[in-house]
Amino acid sequence: MIGITKSATTHAVNPIAFIVLTIALTSVTYGFGRYAFGLFLPSLRAEFAASTMQLGMIASANAATYLISTVLASTYAIYFRPTYMMSSACLITVIGLSIAGLAGDFKLVAFGIVFAGIGGGILSPALFEAIEHWLPEQWKVRAIAAVSAGATPGMVVTAIVAYSVPDTWRIAWIMMAMVGIFVLAIAFMKLPSDRLLSTTNGPKMPLSISLFLRPENYRLYFSLLIYGILFSIYITFSVDILSNRENLPDNKDQLFWALLGLSGLPAILNGLLISAFSLRNFIRFVFFMCAVSYALLALFSDQFTLVLISAVLFGYTSIAIGSGLLVWSISIYKERPSIGSGVVFFLFSVTTIIGPTLFSVGEMLFSSAGVFIGLSLLSLLPLLTVPDREY
Repeated sequence: MIGITKSATTHAVNPIAFIVLTIALTSVTYGFGRYAFGLFLPSLRAEFAASTMQLGMIASANAATYLISTVLASTYAIYFRPTYMMSSACLITVIGLSIAGLAGDFKLVAFGIVFAGIGGGILSPALFEAIEHWLPEQWKVRAIAAVSAGATPGMVVTAIVAYSVPDTWRIAWIMMAMVGIFVLAIAFMKLPSDRLLSTTNGPKMPLSISLFLRPENYRLYFSLLIYGILFSIYITFSVDILSNRENLPDNKDQLFWALLGLSGLPAILNGLLISAFSLRNFIRFVFFMCAVSYALLALFSDQFTLVLISAVLFGYTSIAIGSGLLVWSISIYKERPSIGSGVVFFLFSVTTIIGPTLFSVGEMLFSSAGVFIGLSLLSLLPLLTVPDREY
């Protein structure tokens, strides 16, 4: 029987209903607001004659706005009502999607894409505080892992929309905004409106520089920086690499993107795998499979079966890595989960800002395949920096 808790909230919270709603919010703010750009990158390149450098800068700017909003939200999330912050995040993403879909000028399209990146940064810190305060203990790791995979349903929806309207990327973006409005309305009505703190209590873990400089944290930081580079480059440029292969099917982009999203759905159950196999073994496994996915796309981009295997592997492992690192960080900062999630998304964002631009430079010096081979090798380094103890 599913438990219902009233911990830290005056309203009963059904864990499954809560997780479903927050996955939907994550799909909008991340699956649409942050990652859909990669699928439609070839369309933008074609319509506006945009260069790889221009497109890489848009992706980096999207990550930069996400980074800034993450820092601010992580610092202050505990003082605000989580539902209001999560609803605001969804609304901002919807506005950005709408601007990008309706704009006729490339600069305004870019502005909409960048603006949409703010939503995810606001959502996550409030969401993980809500998980800690509103859910019973046995549901917390499951919820963290499930929500970290929450972008994948949004990616699947994006691929379906793109397949339905292949020649009109603008319609696709407007449809994503409409889905976001629906999710926003449901979440605002159904989630509790309680505060996390009373007016007399402050946070148990006050902010200080020493909080972030503990030696046990450095392994986590290194893994996060690598993860950000791997994720941002694959999600931004993998479809663009395929667009130059004439022997692949005409619908290769949509199918590839759909598999990226679909294969991430099992990551919703990562909490069970982490509990069963340990956090250290889980992180080792998913980083290794990430290396394989990069190598396949680099070496066999003209063989569609292997390309799809790469999509499946990366679709799962890219989300699974995030699940493992979130559980690791929130365990370190358990008394203030928004700081734990903030550390993850801050360091992740730092490298997602520079990742697309680094790829653009690397492509000029080497080739896209050469850069992807290098990134495959980079994926193996975190195998040496897994947690030195279980949490």
